[in-house]
Amino acid sequence: MRLNLFLAAPLLVAGLAPCAEACTEPPAAAEVQESLPSKVANPIERFARMIDGAWRMTSQSGMDMFDRWHKGPGMHSMRVMTDGHSADGNPWRALWVVYWHPRFKIIRSLGLSPYKAGVSEGTVAFDGDSLEAVFDMHQTGGTRKLKSRWTFDGPDKYHDELLESNGTAAYTPLTAWDRVRIQPAASPPRLTVEGGEKPPARLVAFESLLGHAWESSGEFKGQWVATGTISKIRSSVELIPLANGIYIRTTGLSESNEPCHLLDTYIYHHTGADVLRCLSLSSRGGVYEGDLALVDGGALETVLNGFEFERDIQILVRIEHEQDGSLRHRAWSVESAGRALMLDVRYRQVQPK
Repeated sequence: MRLNLFLAAPLLVAGLAPCAEACTEPPAAAEVQESLPSKVANPIERFARMIDGAWRMTSQSGMDMFDRWHKGPGMHSMRVMTDGHSADGNPWRALWVVYWHPRFKIIRSLGLSPYKAGVSEGTVAFDGDSLEAVFDMHQTGGTRKLKSRWTFDGPDKYHDELLESNGTAAYTPLTAWDRVRIQPAASPPRLTVEGGEKPPARLVAFESLLGHAWESSGEFKGQWVATGTISKIRSSVELIPLANGIYIRTTGLSESNEPCHLLDTYIYHHTGADVLRCLSLSSRGGVYEGDLALVDGGALETVLNGFEFERDIQILVRIEHEQDGSLRHRAWSVESAGRALMLDVRYRQVQPK
């Protein structure tokens, strides 16, 4: 039972963005590039130029890595998956997420790296032609303060420089790479990691959920009841091997089964804080964060702190495993002294391994 409840964590904010009106397509990459560096309503749109093809980086040893960019729900975030081999030939899989935080009006980043269980957190400034990211890199040996600088040379090439703080305001160059766009026809298949279907010890509770999809019954209760054309909610779960993370994509389904991308959720072990952490990004631009824990002999409960609809939101979430194999997900608003039920929904497995 404890296993299945941890596996339900990806579903815990599936009801935060239920309305289909949030699912509008972002501008095409070419349209965004033409408008740069003029001001845009959503700064994440500047990253649209990165989506087409894959970005290849070749080390001096001849090993390649490939970055592939994917748009998040509502185009308020972008997810970058890196596949390939490190300079010494070892398999490499990494994740980088950039997202607009509506409360602080900045672009934030989250990165997961296989090197020393790296977890990076920071801010990003990107004008469309140059980028600067400043972040703390939490590793098994401690925390490092790093900076990344990109300089573009045309639409299909950029120079990436990594620097580290020396303890003062100054940063010292560590290394640099050139990344070149290649088109899908030349892109290699995704890296297959031996044993990659098995999660690490910190995420072993998610093992039985991997490769499945979980779908709501279509019966919703509470103030977050889905409206408009969405009749069901479905979440799929993917392990990011080597990077020690879980990616969950949540979509709303219309009566005709047309999907609407509602939510991206990332579950990972935070190396610096030594906790299991959740980051969820909604199609309306909401950002929700919290730590996961098991209570009452198996129920999953967490308090998510978020910002959406131009206000701070705090939500108590509880997920329980039912006798019939379904997962019951309830959420309450805890912004006042009392609790208001916001969502009550059940999920069932709909896609076998």
